[in-house]
Parts: sequence; structure tokens; C-alpha cells
Amino acid sequence: MNIPYQIIRAKRKTLQIRVDAHGEVIIRAPMRMPCKTIEHFVQQNAAWIEKNIAAQKERDARRYIPSEAEMQACKTTAAQVLPTLTEAWAQKMGVTYTDIKITSAVHRWGSCSGRNSICYSWRVMLLPAPLREYIVVHELCHIRQKNHSAAFYAEMGKWLPDYATRRKALRAFETAHPLG
Repeated sequence: MNIPYQIIRAKRKTLQIRVDAHGEVIIRAPMRMPCKTIEHFVQQNAAWIEKNIAAQKERDARRYIPSEAEMQACKTTAAQVLPTLTEAWAQKMGVTYTDIKITSAVHRWGSCSGRNSICYSWRVMLLPAPLREYIVVHELCHIRQKNHSAAFYAEMGKWLPDYATRRKALRAFETAHPLG
């Protein structure tokens, strides 16, 4: 079986296989590793590679790509809804953020900077309301806890006792509706 792949050489000691979001195979290899060794490694892992290529292609086929009009509508709605929701929760939680931005991020729903500036992807508007609320509370909890430590999740539990259920629902949404 002939599997096309790209080799990226780097200062490393081990080989790594990655199948990206488009089903492309990327091999990371040590600088001086012989091509024969890499080819043998790929052949040994052919079943794993094929399985992951198929999974990525299936995911890619399910990927939701909104029209320009849908995207604009979500951006407009996000600019109205998310600051209001964030302000309500910030007051309830007793935290202060510095700014809110709406971005076009694809791989993250939101983020909170070290200076407490919050960014949300307009794609948050594609989520059901309880999951939007989860994203907002998650980012506001980062004002008190800058990482995903036990203290962070204790903070989440304080404000959203069902946060674990919502997080699980968010992961299920991401699997069922991959964004593009």
C-alpha cells in the first residue's frame, strides 16, 4: 500500500505520524534519519494511518461551512448577544474584563488574555444557548484562574454546577457539527 506523506525534519529523537484535518499525512522525523527507516515506519503503521485518513475525510464531509450571509448574521448577533451575556455573568461573578472582541477563530470558541481581554468566535452563535453560556462563564473563570487547573474547575463548578455536562455536550456538538 502506497501512502503519500510529507516529511518534516527537526531536532528530535523520535518519529511522529499526524493526519491533519484534510487527511494529509505528516511525518516528523529526526534530521538524519534515513528515508528507508521512515518508509518502514509508515508501512508498519499503515492500518492506523488509513483509519485516521478515513475518519478525517468523514469529518471533513460533515464540516459545516456557513454562507457569507449566515456568517455576517452570526457576527452581527454575536456583537450584540455576547457582550450582554458576558456583562451579566461578570457582574454575577464579581469579575472585571477589559475588552470583548468577536473574531473568526475556527479552532477555539473563546479565549481570555493575561490582561483579561476576552475574545469569542462568532461561531459561538451556532451553539445552543446553554453552551454559549458555558463558553462565557469558562472565559470569565479565566480571569481568576489563568489555566485549566483543579482550582479553575472548582471555580466553574461554583457558577455552573452542571459545567461537566455542558462541556460534554459541547464536545458532542463539535463532533456532530465540525466547523470550517
